[in-house]
Amino acid sequence: MPVDTPSIHAIAVMIIALLALVSYSRQNIPVATTSLGILVIIPLFFALLPMRVGHGTLDPTIFFQGFGNEALVAIVSLMVAGAAIVHTGALEPLGRFLSKVWNWAPPLALLLVLLVTAVLSAFVNDTPLVVLLIPLLTSIALRTNRPVSRMLMPLGFSALIGGMATTIGTSTNLVVVSVAQSLGLPPMGMFHFTLPAAIAGGVAMVYLWLIAPLLLPKRPTPSGDRSPRIFNAKLKLKEDSKFAGKTLAELRKEVGDLKVSRVQRGEQILVPFPDLKLAAGDELQVRDYADKLKDLEASIGAELTLGDKKVDAADKDKDADSDQQVVEVVILPASPLVGRTLKGSRFAARFDLTPLGIYRRGTSLQTDDLEAERLRNGDVVLVQGARERIAEIRARGDLTFLDASVDLPRSKKAPLALLIMLAIVLPAALNLLPIAVTAPVGVLLMIVTGCIEWRQVGGAISASVILLIAAGIALSMALVKTGAAHFLAHAFLSLTQGLPPTILVGLILFFVAFLGNVASHTTGALIGAPISVQIAHGLGLSPEPFLLAVLFGANLGYATPMAYQTNVLTMNAAGYTFMDFFRVGLPLLILMGVLISWMLPQFFPF
Repeated sequence: MPVDTPSIHAIAVMIIALLALVSYSRQNIPVATTSLGILVIIPLFFALLPMRVGHGTLDPTIFFQGFGNEALVAIVSLMVAGAAIVHTGALEPLGRFLSKVWNWAPPLALLLVLLVTAVLSAFVNDTPLVVLLIPLLTSIALRTNRPVSRMLMPLGFSALIGGMATTIGTSTNLVVVSVAQSLGLPPMGMFHFTLPAAIAGGVAMVYLWLIAPLLLPKRPTPSGDRSPRIFNAKLKLKEDSKFAGKTLAELRKEVGDLKVSRVQRGEQILVPFPDLKLAAGDELQVRDYADKLKDLEASIGAELTLGDKKVDAADKDKDADSDQQVVEVVILPASPLVGRTLKGSRFAARFDLTPLGIYRRGTSLQTDDLEAERLRNGDVVLVQGARERIAEIRARGDLTFLDASVDLPRSKKAPLALLIMLAIVLPAALNLLPIAVTAPVGVLLMIVTGCIEWRQVGGAISASVILLIAAGIALSMALVKTGAAHFLAHAFLSLTQGLPPTILVGLILFFVAFLGNVASHTTGALIGAPISVQIAHGLGLSPEPFLLAVLFGANLGYATPMAYQTNVLTMNAAGYTFMDFFRVGLPLLILMGVLISWMLPQFFPF
């Protein structure tokens, strides 16, 4: 079929979409920055170069309608409600139960963990859920001498599988549902596409339970350390250090293979030559495991810290009740520490914790000054502090700990938080009230009853997700109103002319899955949704199976670690490589993709 030449406005929007695709795929460009760029560039372009619509011009302000979308209201409210569930420790009894089951039936316990994770992630944000379960599985692996590397990837994938089962399961689902409504399609209920997702997910669970662990490398967590993380840290020689006046070679001979990248003496930076004579006050920048760093601190007579705050024996004596602990803090996407330095955020003074080291997987740190290193999503900061202080911070949810040595305090509000969450989900599940109505009511009840405090609400809401949904709606509207989506759809139909609709649904699903794994799930959803609807219109068929192909395809982020943030978390915690994800995730992607492509026309006829 002939393809019409696109207008100048359509060409411009397609260029913007392409630039967005590239930008979303770059890890060094925040998602929020790209989304805000879309929201700025598109209205500005249509304001400077108006597009004729009927007897007037297109109003550029319509591209801001996403901020008032009901799906955005729902997801923001659910973020807060999910944070309340985590803060109150409502899931702690579940963790204790799974730990007990693991002692007498490990294979059954693994299956139970996968199923519970999948079910919970259909209603609760999968990132805090995975963060909550990583320490549980890591500590179980240490106690039972089992390889944690064979547990964590199936855990992360089960969260992704469960999240695609409901309209509120992931931000990707809400983006697609929002775009569908903005294009005039009828709203989808919470469990509109749960059945095909559950069937395909059931098959996937068998794969994750029985096959995936065999494909994963056997990398047990080193004894005495809860993760294979090598931290960048500083050791400052004390006045009474026995190595003051000795050479670096003598120090290495005493303590073994010590990795020293530089030595700082006052304002002077010294190259760590073997014959360099050390002096009291020298700061040695080193790299090693957490337990080895603490051993070095004692054995060479040094202070381990990145900043001005120190925690040593004298500090412990000042507060005998403060039993010191070393724990690991993971930097999540919504953390206010992302993009900030430990010094600039006043980390030590703010949390009353001493930062000891920084871990970043895959790439080296950007600066030799660890205090000036800008933290990224997925970074892990090794910290030391009083047991009570760490428990207090974890209870409030100010920081997310990977270390399992600190029990998650369970508030008396936990049963109430679960009850309110049920009150949010149940009316929406029974189609009595929209989730956009029940979720804000639930959040209000959470705040009024003390399940979550106002100061915690801001930390629970991700600006990136808000901007992402608004940008997705704006880009989709621009693609449709300029005819760009129509042009791309007809180009697709010209290339696939004569193929059955079921094959077309599969091609759309796998194309979006490809975008989701090499760029981001966001990109696949934003670009695929409006085009899939136009393809359906071009064929004169129902757009629903085509749109759901986009939704499911965007959720198949299994083949690469950058496809989804939970992949990054499990990669950091278990030391996975890119090829580990490819070897285990690609067969799962193909299996799920084929099953869903076949089922969509069965459940949602053309």
